[in-house]
Amino acid sequence: MGLTGTCGAALDDERRFQIAVTGGALRTDLVFDGDRQQLREASVAATFTWRPSALSVQVSLGAVIAGTLDGPLGNYDLKPGVMASAAVAYTFLDGNGPRPYLAVSGSLSVATAGTQSTSNPADRPTFTATDLRVSGVLGKRLFDVWLPYVGVAVFGGPVWFSPGGQSLTGSDANHYRISVGSSVSLPAHLELFVELGFLGEQALLGGLGWAF
Repeated sequence: MGLTGTCGAALDDERRFQIAVTGGALRTDLVFDGDRQQLREASVAATFTWRPSALSVQVSLGAVIAGTLDGPLGNYDLKPGVMASAAVAYTFLDGNGPRPYLAVSGSLSVATAGTQSTSNPADRPTFTATDLRVSGVLGKRLFDVWLPYVGVAVFGGPVWFSPGGQSLTGSDANHYRISVGSSVSLPAHLELFVELGFLGEQALLGGLGWAF
């Protein structure tokens, strides 16, 4: 789970670095050998972005707070876990003047957490998911501080889960997310951002960053 790619959009020639705290919730369907499980997940993360030019590099480390994984394989509660990601992005157009904002990014992430069956407390398989994602963002910088945008992401990666002792490998039922979002530059080099993914993978994400 992550922003389509606007975290760090407010960086400029004077401020090359940003640290941010992000959080949000995710809902998506996973398929294991034809069985569809619905994943709901809440997480938080700390993100560091370095943007030496139009190219930027971002790393994140966070935690899965809670969630559920429900379906014909059983209903499971997600326990606290860890997640990490790395991304590279390139800004083709910065959105200033008459130009739109246009950027693309690629990322790799992994998350793992323990689970527990709601019907059999002794059934506690580990859930691990990987995600290779390519994203694009199109928007427009307004009043020098506001960047509304639409984003598209396509992704895939194996998911491992062992309900009831079975060793299963699955993947997302929908390998895309369409989002709308907004980034707002605040005083003291702060940046507020929020994003809603409403088609495919569904997510509500937000956070606050500080550039230096």
